[in-house]
Amino acid sequence: LWGFTESNIVYVTPGKFNNEPQAVRIPVPNHFRRDLGVPGFESITPLSDRLYLIGISNGYITLDLDKIKPQEYTININSISKEFYNHPSDRIPIDGGNEIEYEENNLNFSYAVAQYDKYSEVYYQYKLDGIYDDWSSWSSTSEISFNNLPYGNYNFNVRAKVGNTLTNNTASYSFRIKRPWYLSNMAILGYILLTVFIGFLVHKTYRRHYHKKQNRLLQENRKKLKRKKLKAEKKIIQMKNEQLKSKIDSKNRELAVSTMSIIRKNEFLNAIKDQLRESENTDHVKSVIRTIDRNINNSDDWKFFEEAFNNADKGFLKKVKKLHPELSSNDLRLCAYLRLNLSSKEIAPLLNISVRSVEVKRYRLRKKINLLHEENLTDYILDL
Repeated sequence: LWGFTESNIVYVTPGKFNNEPQAVRIPVPNHFRRDLGVPGFESITPLSDRLYLIGISNGYITLDLDKIKPQEYTININSISKEFYNHPSDRIPIDGGNEIEYEENNLNFSYAVAQYDKYSEVYYQYKLDGIYDDWSSWSSTSEISFNNLPYGNYNFNVRAKVGNTLTNNTASYSFRIKRPWYLSNMAILGYILLTVFIGFLVHKTYRRHYHKKQNRLLQENRKKLKRKKLKAEKKIIQMKNEQLKSKIDSKNRELAVSTMSIIRKNEFLNAIKDQLRESENTDHVKSVIRTIDRNINNSDDWKFFEEAFNNADKGFLKKVKKLHPELSSNDLRLCAYLRLNLSSKEIAPLLNISVRSVEVKRYRLRKKINLLHEENLTDYILDL
């Protein structure tokens, strides 16, 4: 039984000692396989038990099984060359000179199988221990180049396959690529010295930086102390302001007490005055009424009130005089009572006039300060 594959002619025979079939593969080169014609339509004719006729596209060939014998093949490294930038390649002795300068780290290996067989194709496989530790794919190329190899120790291995038969050896070449100049012992010593020098500079710079940092911390501490001092002074001022506010509140209470005292006194005197008018002794009553009126209109009461008012609301009367210089002292007095948010009924006894007269005074005051009809006089005074 015969068969054809892409790279082999296969024939199957019965086993010599049992009935199990044995397959024999006869490798064929690619060009010969193409001459066999379209796959599936190959032709083979037996001429005898061991001799066969195979038809090809341009004739025929004979296949003698007695001449197909297993052979042993050996692979050798033919040459090794190194390259250095644009310089021509330079060969390396295979038996020696396995130390290579770092600048010449582009290597080319050429290898081959010594035996020749025109019907068997040769495939090669290599690996470079130290960088490519696994075998490469099979290739018919008989050379390989390695470019820009790092420094270190390497072992190049190559083997071949002739048809279906592996070579009985693996060709090897061990070599070492020297370290570059910047990794030499002298260079490393220079790096150590440079590192020591840089360390000295860094230490010196750090000390300078540390002193600057210390000075900066001292300045920051001084600023913090100054801020604390300012904060303490601000707190003292705040306490003084609170004391002043408490004092003002006390003055306001005094003003309120004095105002109510005057109101009650005047109300009491007006009540007495009303009762006296009902008496029959006209001359005596008129004398008493005049005495009461003098007491109601006593300037000392106004001075006491004005002093208490100025202590409680500093600058108000001055502000009103500045805004409305045409106001009289009675107008200012009415403004002061309105500033206390007193009603017309509460203001009447303070001025010793009727409530109606207070309303007339309020109207005249509006005219003097040119208030619009929709504006409230009390609100205007309170907002100043």
